Amino acid sequence: MAESGITPTKTTYNIILKGFFRAGQIQHAWNFFLQMKKRGAKDVSCKPDIVSYTTIIHGLGVAGQLDKACKLFDEMSKEGCTQSVATYNALIQVICKKGNVEEAVTVFDDMVRQDYVPNVVTYTVLIRGLCHAGKIDRAMKLMERMKDEGCEPVVQTYNVLVRYSFEEGEIEKALCLFERMSKGEDCLPNQDTYNIIISAMFVRKRAEDMATAARMVMEMVERGYLPRRFMLNRVLNGLMLTGNQQISRDLLRMQEKYRRLRREIRL
Repeated sequence: MAESGITPTKTTYNIILKGFFRAGQIQHAWNFFLQMKKRGAKDVSCKPDIVSYTTIIHGLGVAGQLDKACKLFDEMSKEGCTQSVATYNALIQVICKKGNVEEAVTVFDDMVRQDYVPNVVTYTVLIRGLCHAGKIDRAMKLMERMKDEGCEPVVQTYNVLVRYSFEEGEIEKALCLFERMSKGEDCLPNQDTYNIIISAMFVRKRAEDMATAARMVMEMVERGYLPRRFMLNRVLNGLMLTGNQQISRDLLRMQEKYRRLRREIRL
């Protein structure tokens, strides 16, 4: 491009930089970023901006080069490029993926001290990190803080808490979260929510759990979501094995009622 006499712009560099990371070509991305900085020293229009730094911080962090990502984050101010909420989000996410959730909390606290306002991505990423570290109660408190700060949780936020609550054996807590969603307190459940709950009901394989799974299937269909065939069959089998014949008949009647379920159900 440059050899043809066409001058690359900052946008051009950012697109190519992101392309290298998507292709898994980490070293090429790093060399390209250095080239961008070198060219930016002569032409300010090509100097790395917030998008450039956010892209490379996230890309390097995901690739396991967290130290280099953190150094670039600290370097931004010296280079005259102020961090943004998106940049903080990228750093918090890769730190959480590395398993250093307490360090991620420190970055979050620093972000707030610097008068940045965390958004739904910030909170959801950190909540996922806390849950992954087994700190469900702290994650729950963070969601309450999120709401107190006027940032409404989205379905992805709830799904993280529901999933990890089940994994930690906190079944009642997970179902309580789901009830809050069903009432539309913050957001309504989506297909992923139902799939998480239905799958979790097979851990204990109790009759009441199979009944809950059936109720979830019927509710998700009422909301316009189609369960996968293997899931529907699995629930029906579970109901029969636990003596829930009446509920299994209700489920079959629902299937007959919604004829499109039989015709359009996904494989």
